[in-house]
Amino acid sequence: MKIQCEDIMNYHCPRWNELPEVNLYIDQVIYVLENNLAIFNKDDAPLITPSMINNYVKQHILKPPIKKRYNRSHLSYLFVICIFKRLMSLNQIRSSITMTRRLFALEDSYNMFCEQFENALKNAFDPANNPPVLINADDVQEVAALKAIVNSFANIVLADRIIAFREE
Repeated sequence: MKIQCEDIMNYHCPRWNELPEVNLYIDQVIYVLENNLAIFNKDDAPLITPSMINNYVKQHILKPPIKKRYNRSHLSYLFVICIFKRLMSLNQIRSSITMTRRLFALEDSYNMFCEQFENALKNAFDPANNPPVLINADDVQEVAALKAIVNSFANIVLADRIIAFREE
């Protein structure tokens, strides 16, 4: 369990400028997401599939690909969706993304998500050495919601790891 915990505490969510600059086909998108988020998958079920991505487009959470190719914007949305879907309905995810996008540029909101997500993981897995991700009185509602969501996700991952360790 120690190695798994260290891996999670050291997790790096790729920032906007680290996402591929070239447009990707759906299989490549799935590869990027699986490669970066597999550490949070608690079973052997796929984290994301082409049909899931198509459903996100149909539900208007994700814009349609351009000539069957996905860009940085699509990838950033999919990173957020893959984390949020464990905690929220698709309607809640769409609403949360829409509200955040009204306040922040996509690049800024995605990088904020990455930073808050990494901080929440560190705090959940090593609270003695990492200050908690607190909701401040001056946080706008969307930032407060983001912090609450990533904290919840981090604690779910922690519970999953504890249960898996106990079952070993």
